[in-house]
Amino acid sequence: MIRKSLIYGVAICVMGTSAAFAAGEPVTFTKDILPILQENCQTCHRASGANMSGMVAPMSFMNYQETRPWAKAIVKVTESREMPPWKATEASHGLFKNERVLTEDEIALISTWAKTGAKRGNPADAPALVEWPDAEGWTIGEPDLVVDFPEPFWVEDEVRDLYENIEIILTEEMLPEDRYIKGIQYKPSSEVVHHIIGYSSAPNAESSGDGDRFGRTQLGGMAPGTDPNMLPTGFGILLKAGSKITLQMHYHKEAGPGTGEWDSSQMGLVFHDEEVQHPITIEPIAYGNFEIPPHQKSWRVGARETFEKPILITSLMPHMHLRGAAAKYVAHYPDGSTELLLDVPQYDFNWQIDYFYKEPKLLPAGSSIEVEMRFDNSEDRAAFTYIDPNRAVKFGGPTTDEMDLMWMTYATVEDGSADEAGD
Repeated sequence: MIRKSLIYGVAICVMGTSAAFAAGEPVTFTKDILPILQENCQTCHRASGANMSGMVAPMSFMNYQETRPWAKAIVKVTESREMPPWKATEASHGLFKNERVLTEDEIALISTWAKTGAKRGNPADAPALVEWPDAEGWTIGEPDLVVDFPEPFWVEDEVRDLYENIEIILTEEMLPEDRYIKGIQYKPSSEVVHHIIGYSSAPNAESSGDGDRFGRTQLGGMAPGTDPNMLPTGFGILLKAGSKITLQMHYHKEAGPGTGEWDSSQMGLVFHDEEVQHPITIEPIAYGNFEIPPHQKSWRVGARETFEKPILITSLMPHMHLRGAAAKYVAHYPDGSTELLLDVPQYDFNWQIDYFYKEPKLLPAGSSIEVEMRFDNSEDRAAFTYIDPNRAVKFGGPTTDEMDLMWMTYATVEDGSADEAGD
């Protein structure tokens, strides 16, 4: 069974207020609400809808009969801005292509529909039905390569937190030649999957110096609510023929008899057909050596990294655990000026968003990025999570410990020019 959450996945983006609403005419489902659902919600809220890294919409909004029972719930989560799931401040409004924001007028329109009887309206007013492709949960489209477990993995009854590395060698049949990856999606097959991080290790990677200090190339990952990563034109991650794929699985659940589950999660890859000018790096800025004292309401952890060459950033993704409360990226430029790149004042462990730039963000040589995370280890936090505020917390894998991984996806501009950056 896939992890589900009420109304999660409702993503209604900015659109103009309807003329009917402005003129005081009745707000109806067919004329006013269904177009919003088609444009922004049905990608998840339908049969075989989008799998947001384990978050699957628990209801369908394809028609009036399916949507009507949820009218009041939709009003509640939109008026509270719990939905749509977007945690960044207005300072970055319009910069990220996966931005999900409602205007006040749109919230009022939905509220008016629900509070005036949630009327169906004239069926003749309804737009044509959207023909959604049946991609079996692959929101990146049909993958060019699906990487499967060699065999299903059993997560034992007594497990609460478990890290398990699943290794897959890419055969010549699977990957006959080196390819650049354009899109990556991780698809968990059970509700006990907390997050997945993927790596590739090319043949003789350690001796050649390729990859990180372990000879690996980071292939991104997923956590609850994460969108799959589709890179811009001209940007790609090199995957070499004969590589070993490692899926670092983090399983988390309540321990006890009957809680064990089988898992056969997958990684889907879409390859570039066109030339790639900008090889991608995925890595975090992190401090790591921190300790959050007991009963602290707002404990700061910070780190900073300087880049000797120009870089083009394609996405930013803060990752913390249950005590994570806020996260921020700030660019410091060689001329002494600063720029707020991303501010997430209410970090949500259940919606760990990867913020994808519409246009790659250029930072000149000598720039640095400072990151700041705020952690809440207080009794107030314990009231709605299962943290223990009486203990000091350090960096660690279990969900009840913490992490300060401020992920970045970027390309180093070797020639000092960003003219070929994709869109």
